[in-house]
Amino acid sequence: MQVVVIANPVAGTSHGRIGGETARELLTGRGAEVVLHTTDHPGHATDLARDSAGSADVVVAVGGDGTLMETATGMVGTGCPLAVLPSGSGNDFATANGITNLEVGLESVFAGNIRELDVGDLDGDLFFNSVGLLGSGMVSAAAARLWRWLGRYRYVVAGGWVILRMSGQRVRWLAPGCEEAVIDDRFMLVEICNGPLTGGGFRFAPDAAFDDGLLDICLVRTMSAWTGLGLLPKASRGRIIDHGAVSVIRSPDMQFESDEPVGYHRDGEAGVLSPGRHRIRVREEKLLFCRPANQGTEVA
Repeated sequence: MQVVVIANPVAGTSHGRIGGETARELLTGRGAEVVLHTTDHPGHATDLARDSAGSADVVVAVGGDGTLMETATGMVGTGCPLAVLPSGSGNDFATANGITNLEVGLESVFAGNIRELDVGDLDGDLFFNSVGLLGSGMVSAAAARLWRWLGRYRYVVAGGWVILRMSGQRVRWLAPGCEEAVIDDRFMLVEICNGPLTGGGFRFAPDAAFDDGLLDICLVRTMSAWTGLGLLPKASRGRIIDHGAVSVIRSPDMQFESDEPVGYHRDGEAGVLSPGRHRIRVREEKLLFCRPANQGTEVA
């Protein structure tokens, strides 16, 4: 088997996470012929994946959700499957697809259980797990500045910090081709989910599935800081949707607009959207992804 490994050099630096060299040794030990590439700038994984897909049986991403997003972006439409050896602080995409540790990740490379997963699109940029707006975007930006040894707890600490400071922002949601807003309100955060986990294990849309052709859009309206803090444990258990200030839209294609810049994250990578209208949708193309043997649905 010809395997190309694309590794984030930051991966494997703490808490027993592996790096590219270790991944190559483990895969070679199982009989694969391995070529290792290490990323050295943003977007590099996308270029490496696109260039490697034609010669590989499987491309393996070593890193967290950000590395996986970049690698997967280069894989869409190539016909080559993607596998992941989770080595980030969140690993939400991998966990929700049954890859809960390194051993399971290695198994998935050779299992032959290749699934077609939905591909999300925000204004032409692809995502595979989730997009977060407003408070969710601020959490990703804040978590990136915290110590990596905190692991998933970076997102909990960042979430509490953001909730205490987030005043909410007006966002209008529209169906494609419509000028009248479906929902027009002030929101503390919005999480647009292709899968059921985000932010290191939070479950804003516990029923989201990677292969149903829909995005689950969790809308959390503005509330007091103390009420928001009380929702964090519910979000980790998938019970946030029971709160009266929270609603979920399920759609393959939606538009949203705001008169102010909108902080956001795309698979954990933070940025800012300009004021105006934006489109988020499920693309027709699929991502071929290697799941563990006998793993057909999300396990979160």
